[in-house]
Amino acid sequence: MASSFPIPIPVPAENHDATHARLLEAAGQVFAEHGFQSATIRDICTRANANIAAVNYHFRDKAGLYLAVLRHSMSAGGQPEPREAALRAETPEEALRLIISAMLLRMHNPKTGRACHLRIMVHEMAQPTDALPKVVEEIIGPNYAAMRQILSLLLHTQPDDDITRLCAHSVIGQVVHYAHAGPVIGLLWPDLKMTPERLDAIAAHIAEFSLAAIKHFKETNSHE
Repeated sequence: MASSFPIPIPVPAENHDATHARLLEAAGQVFAEHGFQSATIRDICTRANANIAAVNYHFRDKAGLYLAVLRHSMSAGGQPEPREAALRAETPEEALRLIISAMLLRMHNPKTGRACHLRIMVHEMAQPTDALPKVVEEIIGPNYAAMRQILSLLLHTQPDDDITRLCAHSVIGQVVHYAHAGPVIGLLWPDLKMTPERLDAIAAHIAEFSLAAIKHFKETNSHE
């Protein structure tokens, strides 16, 4: 069966066209509600006050529109990529703190429509589409590689070693928890408000917690 995403679509530069913007916003809502498979172009165009031909003009087809929505929802909203934030660091410890902080801020940046993005990703995890490998290759993968590079310096291991990857997933899991488990956290910790100050405190905690674990693994490996 032919892929739904056969032709690579260039990462779009910022587009100020009103129809383009309305289609992205409406599609984000519809894909969040129904997922890629059940969403219809007709529903998206009705909400965007656009005709179906506009989808073909701006995004080629439904698959192209979906990929554009994923790229848009995962964008930094004017913030640097997490891996770019880490470049300011003078030590791997500082790099880890910076990349964690950037990841956390991105996930709670109101400019990027995180609520829609998280709901879209729930559908994507349940029924993966051909868009997922492209998003991983373009956005998630490079940040994951940067995280493993930082951790390899801290652990004195190779980026592809199992222990490096396990530590990377542990760090990322702590960050992602505050986004994907948001409704549950709100019930368990009603007073928790994701203010800039609170986000800074959570990022600092994750970093220090992770650095303590990394120190343990580094010492354990050195004795083997």
